[in-house]
Amino acid sequence: MKLGTFMMPLHPPEKDRTLGFEEDIEFVVKADELGFSEAWVGQHHTLAWEPIPSNDVFIANVLPRTKNIRLGSGVSIVPQHHPVNIAVRLAYLDHLSRGRINCGFGQGGVPTDWELFDLPDPQTQGLMTVEGIDMILKLWQTDPPFNFKGDYHHIKLENVDPEFGIGTIVQPYQKPHPPIAMSIIRGRSRAAFMAGQRGYIPLSTNIVHASTLNEHWDSYCAGAADAGRPEPDRSIWRVSRSIYIDESNDAAWERAYNGPFAGSFAYLRRLVAAADMMNVFKHDPEMPDEDVTLEYILSKLCIIGTKDECIRRLQELYEETGGFGTLLMIAHDWDDKERWLACMETLANEVVPALP
Repeated sequence: MKLGTFMMPLHPPEKDRTLGFEEDIEFVVKADELGFSEAWVGQHHTLAWEPIPSNDVFIANVLPRTKNIRLGSGVSIVPQHHPVNIAVRLAYLDHLSRGRINCGFGQGGVPTDWELFDLPDPQTQGLMTVEGIDMILKLWQTDPPFNFKGDYHHIKLENVDPEFGIGTIVQPYQKPHPPIAMSIIRGRSRAAFMAGQRGYIPLSTNIVHASTLNEHWDSYCAGAADAGRPEPDRSIWRVSRSIYIDESNDAAWERAYNGPFAGSFAYLRRLVAAADMMNVFKHDPEMPDEDVTLEYILSKLCIIGTKDECIRRLQELYEETGGFGTLLMIAHDWDDKERWLACMETLANEVVPALP
């Protein structure tokens, strides 16, 4: 199994923004030093807990500070950007990194972001996302002149002068394009089905039970079958989990429950409830919303405890899901920097090597 990270990031709103951004940079640099295979960086515009509005700028900052770790947009929120901007900015990063870039695409699920950009209903945004991805792929693989007309965008470049390079756009370093991923939250997810149809990397969220993770993979495989693709190899699957390791189970739970680790889940619960998606937390759809307590979320969806306890829990998760290729550690706020650094080191050097 490989080890990577998914960085939303998660910092309490009262934390100094600059300090949080510097911590995020240090986290990725440390992950690179520890041999993490990849880091996916989130993007939101109106969330104090998740305050990176431009993940491509963040990636550009950490590129020269790292050596081996692959860096990915996790995700580029397609309805909130013009497809040309996404295409050329990610292609430029791909060149600057000499092919160390992954590209995650998604719709976004934050109502205040939708309001800020004056976006339509979520179903329409889903259609905008699919069209936007298709436009990006065309821009990455088609030399001008071209004329792409969709329902939401009309992209054309026809008055070109190839002799002098006038009318040329940047295309990716990796051919035909960087690896593409889609984030998956809901159980029977249309994103999972589409990712399977197209062979994209499935990125499963950290806020769902193992039973829902199984639905993610089933939907992904159904999409692959629908498109006539070979049965997917589970090594492509990324599964995210919030993990905290300490010297004793009691110490781990005390730190997790009484700090920003638990605070982040109180925030996420509120966000998910506002989006009417409480079922994503549940092991049983019939479970009442009021039973989805903070204690339930931490015990069922997070990995908390000693090294041995975390190995046991992750082995259980691996067996329950049927296996996956990369574990993505969620980046949490460093309320105790030394303990979090020790947690990362233990996870990379002792826990993951003990897994299948």
